[in-house]
Amino acid sequence: MAPLNDDQLENIRNQRKIQIMRAAIKVFATNGFKLTKISLIAKEAGISHGLVYHYFKSKEEVLYESLEWAIELNETRKFLNELSEMALSPLEKIRKFTKFALSSSKSESSDIFRIIQHLERTEGVPSHILEFTKNVGMMYVEFFIPIFIEGQEAGEIIQEDPEELVGLFLTIISGVIADDPDYWHENMDRKIAIFLRMITKR
Repeated sequence: MAPLNDDQLENIRNQRKIQIMRAAIKVFATNGFKLTKISLIAKEAGISHGLVYHYFKSKEEVLYESLEWAIELNETRKFLNELSEMALSPLEKIRKFTKFALSSSKSESSDIFRIIQHLERTEGVPSHILEFTKNVGMMYVEFFIPIFIEGQEAGEIIQEDPEELVGLFLTIISGVIADDPDYWHENMDRKIAIFLRMITKR
């Protein structure tokens, strides 16, 4: 058998690192920052404890790089880009996002939300990780504020501070996704309509 060339070795290293990061997202989402140990991540990834340290120096580095990787690949960002180009009313864009978010709540997206919520309630998290998660949240806020303002101007959204409305809307959405209650997946359109009455004039 011929020895592997540099490109093949690099590909193996990248795949192994992704394997660790995918496992880390799941473990951090389940256990939170404080209770997650490298040994748990290694077990989830199906590799040895020591091999994790071949790719990451610490638990903090695993968390930061795993979040960075997962958010970059996250389908939500792609969906927001597509949504911004859709010829829909502001309320329909909000409704479409809500349905997308709740429909995705069994995917890796929900693990990201769970991790972020864990970090917001945990002391001793490194500042650069908190800053990163804050910037992720701001991505959603900055996307939705213009849509909410447009909805207010069109008479669809109630006349309250747009930033507060967006914050309330996203907090509830992220809480639902993090908890992942199965009942949201039955009669979803009706439940979304009830939920959106909180922000709409209808």
